[in-house]
Amino acid sequence: MFIRRHRIALFAGTAALLSGSAVASEPLPPEGAPQQASDIVVTGQRPVTEASSGTKSDTPLAETPQSISVIDSSMIADLGLHNLNQALRYVAGVTPETRGASAEVYDQFKLRGFDAPVYLDGLRMFSSASGYAVPQVDVSRLDRIEVVKGPASALYGASSPGGFVDEESKLPLDRSFYGAASGTYGTYNLYRLDADMGGRFGDGELWRVYGSVNGSDDQQRFGKRRRETISAAGTAGAGSRTSFTVLAAYSHDPYNGNYGVFPALGTLIDNPAGRISTKFYGGEPGDFFSREQFGLTYIFRHDFGGGWAFRSSGRYQYVKSRLGIVYTSGTPVDPTDPAPTLYNRASYATREQLNDWTYDNQLTGRFDTGPLHHQVLIGVDRQVAHSAELYAFGTATPIDVFDPVYGTMPTPRAPYDVPGYGPPYDDGIVTPSFIDTHQRQQGIYAQDQIALGDLRVTLSGRQDWTRQTDGTQIQHNHKFTWRAAALYKTAIGIAPYVSYSTSFEPQASVLSDGSLAKPSLGKQIEAGAKYQVPGTNILLTGAWFDIHQTNVAVPDNAFSYHQAGRVRSRGVEIEASGSLPYGFNARVAFSRQNVKVLDDAVAEHIGRPLDTTGRGGVSANLEWAPKTGPAAGFAIGGTVRHVDSVYADFFTYADGTSSALRSPAYTVFDASMRYDLAKVSQALAGVTVGVNATNLFDKRYITSCFAQYAWCWYGNRRTVQATIGVHW
Repeated sequence: MFIRRHRIALFAGTAALLSGSAVASEPLPPEGAPQQASDIVVTGQRPVTEASSGTKSDTPLAETPQSISVIDSSMIADLGLHNLNQALRYVAGVTPETRGASAEVYDQFKLRGFDAPVYLDGLRMFSSASGYAVPQVDVSRLDRIEVVKGPASALYGASSPGGFVDEESKLPLDRSFYGAASGTYGTYNLYRLDADMGGRFGDGELWRVYGSVNGSDDQQRFGKRRRETISAAGTAGAGSRTSFTVLAAYSHDPYNGNYGVFPALGTLIDNPAGRISTKFYGGEPGDFFSREQFGLTYIFRHDFGGGWAFRSSGRYQYVKSRLGIVYTSGTPVDPTDPAPTLYNRASYATREQLNDWTYDNQLTGRFDTGPLHHQVLIGVDRQVAHSAELYAFGTATPIDVFDPVYGTMPTPRAPYDVPGYGPPYDDGIVTPSFIDTHQRQQGIYAQDQIALGDLRVTLSGRQDWTRQTDGTQIQHNHKFTWRAAALYKTAIGIAPYVSYSTSFEPQASVLSDGSLAKPSLGKQIEAGAKYQVPGTNILLTGAWFDIHQTNVAVPDNAFSYHQAGRVRSRGVEIEASGSLPYGFNARVAFSRQNVKVLDDAVAEHIGRPLDTTGRGGVSANLEWAPKTGPAAGFAIGGTVRHVDSVYADFFTYADGTSSALRSPAYTVFDASMRYDLAKVSQALAGVTVGVNATNLFDKRYITSCFAQYAWCWYGNRRTVQATIGVHW
């Protein structure tokens, strides 16, 4: 939404790797081995049953006492996903796609009921503390996504009590030469061209270059997305005790689509005048949103021998954005009209840039003390972010949501062009505001993973010091966070576990008295069980959790904030994935949660959920891809996605009464099909074609609403896309 500091702009997202592109998770064949048509070479070699984000070490999921979900690049490709938010549809505990088809420039979701940060290669992706300068990672750059659930401050510092998402970049592979390319076209003029190649140019010297040109028209009128991105990585010392990798990435997004809203009357709530079209756009044809990003990452590793090693990584990130829009304010011109058609609008323009530096240094070691086997981690990290923003909000001409007439006012090209407050819309010029925000965090942490027979115990602790300023006031904070967890591998392979963890999270909100909000605090107890079927990649996990967050900054009725909140999130999650007999592959995710405000200065909030938080849902994907027989090389699959109702807060009706609302639950179906053309002719070895359809039956549904502002968002209608890919 467009009220400052009430926007849910969640960090980095992604565009798409599409069906049939040359990416998958199978391990690489040995150097020099003959390649079959099904061999996919441009990928990492880590199995999806292993993750590093939960413990900052490669640990099997079945032995990690924490709920973690892994999404690999082959899943993103096979399902034809277009951004991080769509990938999270298949993760238990996530309320996905907060703003549906209206804001794919960002990935906005809830994890166990809370907003969650995004990391890239284990380093936090900062966003503007107040505005729209938010980085987004294109999926062409990613090898995998790991979703860590629950508080993680004991290793990462400031973080959400719901957890975080870690995206991992493609890095050079130790092969003589490899490559892949793919092209996609689909509904809404969707297009995508991806290329990825690399190899070895010396003893222990590796290189890799990959990039993408992609875009599409928006579901809403006038909007379009365009992106050109390229990344290059080099590694020196690969395979030796000391290696050094540098990764540079540049992305130019001249158009980032519409960032609009739909009035609640005519979407969530019946309007006698009719239902608002999913194509409706409440702004002007000249609205724009552009972004430029650059990142430079290094990863240094040294193995001392004897089980001890050192790893250092760091990244510089730059983001620049320009935005000028007109948007519906959600309220009708005549608030007493029971069947309104004419709605108020507002305008907004901003110029922003963000610079941040993040570093993480880790010493790891293994040793024994009697029967105890220790894997220890000691680390020091530092994060610094500086964001500057010049912005202005203004008025705008009204619009008929059922028969819109455009061109009644120009889009503001810069903050100084925003129309003044008060009618008529051009009665003066608003004076833009400038925000200069600095954030800094540094911490020291330690972890011991202890093994005693089949018992695994993890102990983690961290001390953080933070500093933040909005240009007029400075706030210093320090906090110790910790985690204790235990997992036991039974004789039948089931591994029950229990954990307790804490978190803290600095908040950028300015309270109604003008002061900066204090950090919120979180704590969680989680209990669950995991089962890795012996000799297979089938993994079954289940978890129960109870999270309490205190000192929460919550909005009051005047669009300012107060800090008296206490929130509880409690629920269960079940996930299952793996390869089944007869060529079938399956993935199922189920969650049910109850998120409730326990304390708030606004009495009507108590006992209610948090805005845009759902009750849970289920997703199930089944694919048939036989490895042998006459159908080998062919794959066909289907997906069902059900999202339960999402809380929308209180809506005030024309007669002055109000009631708490929820956006209704929805169920949609997807389908996919692909074929390896090598089965037709060996001359076509390495060529794959595929088709994907999402929301197959073209269901119209709402992903979420802010009913207190009378805003809602539609989900994506049916899209169909075809891809041809080649690898070598």
